[in-house]
Amino acid sequence: MNNKYWSARSGWQLLLVALLLPFFSVVQAAEKKDEHEAAMDFFKGEPDQGYPDISPLLVNAQGRDYQSLNGMWNIMIDEAGMGWRVITKHDYYDTGEIYPKTGMELLEHSFDDRKQLRVPGDWNSQAPELDRYRSRILYQKSVDLKPKAGQRYFVHFGASNYTTDLFVNDKLVGRHIGGYTSFNFDVTDFVQKGSNNIIVRVDANLDETTIPTMRTSDFWKYGGLIGDVGLVTVPDTFISQYHVYLSDREKNEISGWVQLAGGKVAGQKVELKIGKARVKTSAVTDAKGRANFKVQAQKLDLWSPENPYLYDVSLAQGKERIKDRIGFRTIAVDGLNILLNGEPIKLYGISMHAETPLHPGMASTHEDVLASLKLVKELNTNYIRLAHYPHSEYTLKLADEMGLMVWSEVPIVSLIDWENADTLAVAKSQVAENVTRDMNRASIILWSVSNESFPQTQARLDFLTTLVETARSLDDSKRPITSALVGGQGEEFAELGKAIFAGILRHPKLAEADRQRLMAMAAKMAGGKAPAQPSQSEGEQVIEVAVTDALGKVVDVAGYNQYFGWYYAKFFSQMTQVDQGIVRDVIIDNIMPRVRFTNPYGKPMIISEFGAGAKKGLRSEEGLMWSEEYQARVFRAQLDMLPRSEFVQGMSPWVLKDFRSHLRELNGIQDTYNRKGLVSETGEKKLAFDVLADFYRQQQDKSAD
Repeated sequence: MNNKYWSARSGWQLLLVALLLPFFSVVQAAEKKDEHEAAMDFFKGEPDQGYPDISPLLVNAQGRDYQSLNGMWNIMIDEAGMGWRVITKHDYYDTGEIYPKTGMELLEHSFDDRKQLRVPGDWNSQAPELDRYRSRILYQKSVDLKPKAGQRYFVHFGASNYTTDLFVNDKLVGRHIGGYTSFNFDVTDFVQKGSNNIIVRVDANLDETTIPTMRTSDFWKYGGLIGDVGLVTVPDTFISQYHVYLSDREKNEISGWVQLAGGKVAGQKVELKIGKARVKTSAVTDAKGRANFKVQAQKLDLWSPENPYLYDVSLAQGKERIKDRIGFRTIAVDGLNILLNGEPIKLYGISMHAETPLHPGMASTHEDVLASLKLVKELNTNYIRLAHYPHSEYTLKLADEMGLMVWSEVPIVSLIDWENADTLAVAKSQVAENVTRDMNRASIILWSVSNESFPQTQARLDFLTTLVETARSLDDSKRPITSALVGGQGEEFAELGKAIFAGILRHPKLAEADRQRLMAMAAKMAGGKAPAQPSQSEGEQVIEVAVTDALGKVVDVAGYNQYFGWYYAKFFSQMTQVDQGIVRDVIIDNIMPRVRFTNPYGKPMIISEFGAGAKKGLRSEEGLMWSEEYQARVFRAQLDMLPRSEFVQGMSPWVLKDFRSHLRELNGIQDTYNRKGLVSETGEKKLAFDVLADFYRQQQDKSAD
């Protein structure tokens, strides 16, 4: 190749780009830059800039003047990241025409009904080519409006994964960072009479600084507009947020507050009505637009799993009216007890991801959610752990109606960048949005700040303590805070390891050569002293597993994930070089009946996860791995073990339904699914489903007696 020719040709190409850049407003002063700098600016994708502050979250968005924008949206895949320039310079067709009007106009992007996605819905399950897509997609929809003076307009998102930019009429409105939580943008200054072009850019890319990260969390990272999208219309001065709750059960005292936003917020009268409770009161907002209530009801039917009573509640200021349905109950911790309405209660539940048995992907309709919660109720549960992120607002409202107590958590899973200030800011935002949206839901009894987080460093403890403080500061009803802790620390498993070792030595199927090898191993570890043969009495002693994670001191209830009968056997088998089948027998038949869970902080415990994998339809008389029989065996052993621990006040086995995971690639068994579900991905029940349902029914019968 002629290098001189190529150099000259490249120079002309760069010069041409530099000359064209002013037409695209890529650089404000192209003449001050050489052609190389100008080209780099063009291909950077978007300018370096800050983003406007996001609007405070509107509580109960769909209880207002709400226009749904759900349905089919036109899309454009933006893998190259050039969508910013396409949008802001209107470098696209949006009329549905196949050819330009003049026949001579060059445009290389378009939005029309030939390429669409359903909203709400993840994009991964809607098109095979998007199954593992982790970059950007532009969503476009035209909305006709007649804006009126004295009104404000918000675009509300139920949830979007992960970074979301909103453009209205080709102008940037703002950016939201973080998945699964609800948020909204004030678009009053961007909308116009007639057709309004709304474009949402969603970027599903995750890295080591995001929440969650891509690598260290065991669930499918669905991308897209996964929650409802709607347009909310409010007066110029409007109710932004509110919280109404039972503050004193003995006095039937209801407290609450309302926060106004917008125009004139000070000195405004706000009214609260609770129909059947015969509550009608009003308050005047302070200089910051906040009004506080405290009123005594004549009589209240308290919300509980047995009586999920909801009151019609209305709030009003000026001509604005917001309606909600709220249950009144108290939840507290007293010693090792969890108290619902002043009485100790055991939490018998299940963990659940937001996938649906009705179709691949995340639940996107009311029918999807209802199908899952019907399965939950068939288990005879009174409680559900919503893992590992906030689920849809409809899920919580349905839990209110069905009498299901809820553990609600944010997606801080496993290893997070604990020392990154930006990561902490996103985490605090996720906690705030989760608490703010759902603080009026009686079903939620626990806020969780993390799941199986590690390593147990001071940076991690400081990070999570900040989130605990954030949640407490936002919830005046003082719901308990929890976290799903994970074992594995040496001091927690030291005695357990000795007991398993002794049990292996006693196992009748252990080969004599292995027995002698293990005895020699033990002698070496003991400094050459030959160990005594384990006695039968040693196999009957209680084994205490103490959860010593320092986060347990900060939270009110200590969640704990443990997998006796599943993962631990593999670890001890590798350590001892003994067949896993023997180790599993020892753990299930000898160790688990003797285990007692405790913690040094005197906190009640919930076994937030336990379980075993099984492929639906894989049956084995011998109860081999991945069979329904083996999963049922593990569940029976767990349900025999857990009631023996005084500290354990509840459980949420893992998990309701088989769910997708990037980490599960065992061909023929997993096929990208975590198989610990009690039902398959299509809702078919496994043997362990009835094992758990029968146990919970027995516990209900005992409580009734």
